[in-house]
Amino acid sequence: MKYPLHKLAPTSLQIAFTLAFLLSACSLTPAEKQVNRDNCPTPVKPTACPTVQPRVCPTIKPHRCPVSPAAKIADKLVIGEVENVYVDPPEQIFMARIDTGAAGTSIHASNIIAFERDGRDWVRFQIDHPSIDTPIAIERPLARTVRIKQANNKKTERRLVVKMTITLGSMTEQIDVSLSERATMTYPVLIGRNFLRNLAVVDVSQRLIAK
Repeated sequence: MKYPLHKLAPTSLQIAFTLAFLLSACSLTPAEKQVNRDNCPTPVKPTACPTVQPRVCPTIKPHRCPVSPAAKIADKLVIGEVENVYVDPPEQIFMARIDTGAAGTSIHASNIIAFERDGRDWVRFQIDHPSIDTPIAIERPLARTVRIKQANNKKTERRLVVKMTITLGSMTEQIDVSLSERATMTYPVLIGRNFLRNLAVVDVSQRLIAK
């Protein structure tokens, strides 16, 4: 049976296309899927932390307050080996050395003159120690005379004694004060036991602590 060419063309094309598809399907082997077992993410090296230098704090030394001397011991005033004293007369403040080895108190005096006034013995003298700016003239009734034996001299010294009021810290006493040439001494006044007795305790390691 013969068919017209225009009717066979579409059918021939369909057969050719089908055969080509089947042949390609048979000749091609599905490609193996390549499995990359090492397909894990590459580990990233952790960032190194910066080295932190420990901060060294400066050493702080504890502050120690100076030890305050006791104001009183057994109800007695504690004083140092050198103190300011108020002397009346002449109503002036002088630096004084505290000497428990001296029986009496003395003050520097020069130009000492004994005289009589209204039938009584008086004495005129000057305080002109190098630590004083202007010489001070004083007149006082004579209380008595004493003989003082110096520790470094076998000879005795005759001294005139007058009454004076001396204030040291909270202590005020009117006592006998001998007139002595003390220009070569550091302090114009020496406080002895006749002032300190039963009133004060001396701490020779301290100065100017009397209150």
